[in-house]
Amino acid sequence: MKHINYDGSKILTGDDVADAVIEYAAALAGGDRADTVAVPAVAHDGTMTTTKILIGPASEVVVEDADEDELEMENDEFVARLRAAARTFGHSEPVHADTRDDLTDIGADPEGDPGTPSEHHARTEG
Repeated sequence: MKHINYDGSKILTGDDVADAVIEYAAALAGGDRADTVAVPAVAHDGTMTTTKILIGPASEVVVEDADEDELEMENDEFVARLRAAARTFGHSEPVHADTRDDLTDIGADPEGDPGTPSEHHARTEG
């Protein structure tokens, strides 16, 4: 289970649902678009509910692990719909810059001296 933190509220939902929401938020931001999303969630009393949120380029959506793993829910249809909607922007896959190996050398000097990015830019421009 994960919490989606949105506008001061915490929404308890399944792992895949939370991941799909934040990936869709990234796709919307990249496309400079907004959308309303009815997120399947677990209410405070443990019942199933839906929380509708507006996601746009300025939205600050944070996803974090929750302790309530025994309530894990499946919602494959919701996840598939959000991921299909993200693909309409032409870049459905999130960047995941924190885990990609192919981004480790960006800004490094091709001769092996990392320097600072501004130093590297000055050497390549001058």
